[in-house]
Amino acid sequence: MPEFAPVRLPHYDGQGPHSLLADVAAWTGSEPMHRLLALFGGRLPGTGTAEDLAYLEAFSAAHWDFRAGRERHETAPQPLAPEHEHTATQAALALGLGADARPRLAHYTHVLVLGGLVASCLFRTRFAAELLASGIGADNVTGVGGFRPLGATDLESAVLSGIDCGGFEVDAIEASLKHAFNIGGDPLIDEGGDPLLDPGRAWKVATYMAGPVVVRAVAAPSSQPDRRRADTVDTCRFWADRVVELAPGDSVLVVTSAPYTAFQHCDAITHMGLPYGCTVDTVGVDPATLPEPHFRKSHTASGYLQEVRSAIRSMSRLYHSAHAAVQAPIRHVESAAGRRLKLRRIERPH
Repeated sequence: MPEFAPVRLPHYDGQGPHSLLADVAAWTGSEPMHRLLALFGGRLPGTGTAEDLAYLEAFSAAHWDFRAGRERHETAPQPLAPEHEHTATQAALALGLGADARPRLAHYTHVLVLGGLVASCLFRTRFAAELLASGIGADNVTGVGGFRPLGATDLESAVLSGIDCGGFEVDAIEASLKHAFNIGGDPLIDEGGDPLLDPGRAWKVATYMAGPVVVRAVAAPSSQPDRRRADTVDTCRFWADRVVELAPGDSVLVVTSAPYTAFQHCDAITHMGLPYGCTVDTVGVDPATLPEPHFRKSHTASGYLQEVRSAIRSMSRLYHSAHAAVQAPIRHVESAAGRRLKLRRIERPH
């Protein structure tokens, strides 16, 4: 049975894009990627990173896209031959899709917890609180969510957790932050729009204090409000641009779940690290190891393959963004107040 050496995900410390090109090339042409392709009859063209990534996007769409437009939690596992199951799982873990529970740095300007289903909100915020309790320092902790109405799975998780998670994903991440960091009292609220009538234009920032740490729950307006609600990229950019004024020299620790670590790490570098000149690290908690049986979730080989495809697509976006930055160096987003949304400045609550 194959065992693979881990392949490093791209590292970015805000010092220029050149190293990212080398990191993406190394990931794309790594042994586990070659073995994974061979398992399904594929082979990289080897004519350059851009061409290899294009091939991987097309190949993964044909062989590893099991969602067919569905949400992740709505996608049923697909049967694979036993030898394929093992090799696919081991290759995916080597490519960075497993849990990475210890951050590189001792202190971060920002810890950014990505939202999702209620269960994810609960165990990701708890993981963030555990990291800080273990000695990792942070000035700010933010949970990002959206005005996605909670569904039946969410409501069941809320009942099992005993936490009032409200009606939207952003309410769930806010309740989870309060529970994880033992926060009481009322927040300072800034908000706009109507999430029931026009969720694409609604936004909200709830700010608390947990000792010296500022804790926020953030929902953003959509960049395409007439077509859809805000996605993760919209929310992170809103947070970076108009809530915390992310700037060169800042450091961001993204907290998510395995096996989403790889693609969300690349997206974070693409949309925060490169534009704002800040360090980006990502850690993931493994739902298969959670103490609550009702939240525990094992990973299937087909699920790993689906997320390898997600990682490929995010690696491609990162590669092209880094390549464009090498050709025409980007000017980091300024944090001047004049570039921010015209909303009341969010101060620390007293």
